[in-house]
Amino acid sequence: MKLLRFLDANLERFLVAAILFALVAILAAQVAFRYLLGAPLVWSEELARYLLVWCTFIGVSLAVREGRNISVDLLPTMLGDRWTRGFGVIALVGSAIFFALVVWYAIPLTRRIARIGQTSPGLGIQMWIVYAAVPVGLGLAFLRALQALWQVMRGGPLPGADATAQHSEGAAS
Repeated sequence: MKLLRFLDANLERFLVAAILFALVAILAAQVAFRYLLGAPLVWSEELARYLLVWCTFIGVSLAVREGRNISVDLLPTMLGDRWTRGFGVIALVGSAIFFALVVWYAIPLTRRIARIGQTSPGLGIQMWIVYAAVPVGLGLAFLRALQALWQVMRGGPLPGADATAQHSEGAAS
């Protein structure tokens, strides 16, 4: 049970951190090989691009989990705190529907690319692995949106509500 709680709290964080660490290491090696040894690594830019794609889609899940995704809060701000919770629920439902639709259409696309056997030009890796970032990352985001919606419906705070309160307190002082 402790492992599940730990993964619930940190899965995306660790994945994003590992990908960013690998990205920095690969790009640093590329710079060193290019300018110090005069022999650039031909595969590094392509791998960095694919890692960035994976980091982006897993980062969406992290943003949903922490309530840090981009939102327009004009109406809740104009109408007051009473309406904030309702608009938060609407935003979570809308996000969950969006994520589910994208995953629904991304899975057949990823399968089709796997059947075709398309490979990347520099590394020769299967392109379905790159395309799988969409259903995996947004599938996690869908689950996080449902998780947040469940917490809110049980009386818990909106995701990111503590960060919003801290931000508004800091602006007021």
